[in-house]
Amino acid sequence: MTDRNRLILDAYLALWADPSPQRDLGRLDTLTIDAVRFKDPINDVSGRSALKAVFQDATDSVANTRVEIVGLAWASPERAFVKWRYGGCIRRLKLTDWQITGMSDITLAADGRIAAHEDHWDLASGLFEHFPVIGWLFRRLRHRLRLRR
Repeated sequence: MTDRNRLILDAYLALWADPSPQRDLGRLDTLTIDAVRFKDPINDVSGRSALKAVFQDATDSVANTRVEIVGLAWASPERAFVKWRYGGCIRRLKLTDWQITGMSDITLAADGRIAAHEDHWDLASGLFEHFPVIGWLFRRLRHRLRLRR
C-alpha cells in the first residue's frame, strides 16, 4: 500500500469510528469517490450523500457508542480488511448493552480514495436474537444445527 492510501484509510476509519455527534461528515467529500458504495447486513447504498446518511443514522440511533478497531490487514495496495467491535445502546430497540464483532472489506480507488466499504457481521446473533419471539426462534435453530459430539 502507498503512504497516501494508508493516510486516507486511517482518516476514513477515524471518521467512521468517531461516535461524537459533532463529527464532520463533510470530510467524506475528500476521503471517498462520488459513487462510493457502502454495504452491510442492513444497508446497501451508493453515493456519498447516501453514505453520509448511513453514518448520521448510526450516530442518531446508537447511544454510548463504543468502536474498537482490533486489526487491519492490507490484501493489496487498493484493498484492506479491518476487524472491529462496535457497541452501545440502540435507541430504537431499547437494547442497552449491544455489541457485535465484524469485519470490513474496504476498496480504494486508483487515487487512494475509498471506493467501497462492505461490512460483514452476524445479523442473527448480533441483532435478531435480542428480540423476544424471533430471538427465541434463532437461538432454538442455532441449538438444533449445532455440531453434536
